Amino acid sequence: MLNAFGVSSKIDDAGQAIGRRYARTDECGIPYALTVDQDTLDRDEITIRELDSMAQVKLPLADAPHVLIALTKGDLTWADC
Repeated sequence: MLNAFGVSSKIDDAGQAIGRRYARTDECGIPYALTVDQDTLDRDEITIRELDSMAQVKLPLADAPHVLIALTKGDLTWADC
């Protein structure tokens, strides 16, 4: 879905705990990480995590590309999420 909106993405399916996965994205300076979990499958919700605050919010899966693009362009602030 992200690729359809022109957003580059990488799936980390290394089989490690989510904390280690977040640590890798933090080391690379990736500002936002999307996590697909059981809520994604059950409720069509996805978790987005911000690097600086390490805060997380859940949002509808269909909104993820729009929110991510708006955040990276500066049209939306993390506080508004």
